[in-house]
Amino acid sequence: MNLKTKNKVSKFLLKFLLPVFLTVILFFSIPSVFAVSSENKKDRESENIFANDKIKIDFTDSDSTGTVKVNTVSKTDKRIKVTISKNEENSATYTYDLKNDTTAEIYPLQMGNGEYIVKVWLQVVESKYSLGLTGRYTVSLSDVHAPFLNPNQYVNYSEDSKIAKKAAELTKNCKTDLEKVEEIYKFVIANLEYDTHKANTVQSGYLPSVDAIVDLGKGICFDYAAVFAAMLRSVNIPAKLVTGYVKPDDAYHA
Repeated sequence: MNLKTKNKVSKFLLKFLLPVFLTVILFFSIPSVFAVSSENKKDRESENIFANDKIKIDFTDSDSTGTVKVNTVSKTDKRIKVTISKNEENSATYTYDLKNDTTAEIYPLQMGNGEYIVKVWLQVVESKYSLGLTGRYTVSLSDVHAPFLNPNQYVNYSEDSKIAKKAAELTKNCKTDLEKVEEIYKFVIANLEYDTHKANTVQSGYLPSVDAIVDLGKGICFDYAAVFAAMLRSVNIPAKLVTGYVKPDDAYHA
């Protein structure tokens, strides 16, 4: 190819192909704008529900219960994580496990009113996860105590639970909430002993079964806290279960 021909080819590339090339680069440099719009339209079932072929996030009762319901649409052998935060600067992020068998789990929205961001993460391999679904909902609680009065994954009970019936029995003659707290506290302390073996062998992702714990008569700190909080909530006393690492040994505690 001679120099004159090369120049013509170069001019053709600059005039016709370069704008196309730049357009392609521009398009692929901002995929989030297109992806978010398309994904939101596809994944939004209603004003309160987000779903796709893998995950469902349900905010239907969030204003009244202070909770959100999440489940997988189909079974999987992979682990699944749920993160909950608020659309605010320096918002805390709470991380939970989600069952992978389509069972719905209930999580607390415990940071007050405002827009919550719930993300569900699907295990790819080992500790690596990919984002499966995001749901956003602005919560306006009918009762500020709602997140601490209703069952959730950590404080899991119902009206038919043994501990709920026991709490009602213990507090039937109490005249104040403080008296109810005292009666339930005394019951928990008298009927549970610390399970050292369980504390040394408990696996990640463990969740208390409050009735089974009381039947067994022993448990770890998580069990004590879950039973106490469940019994208090069942008699309409707000209770927050807190987990985290405690100084100076950085022991995980509830």
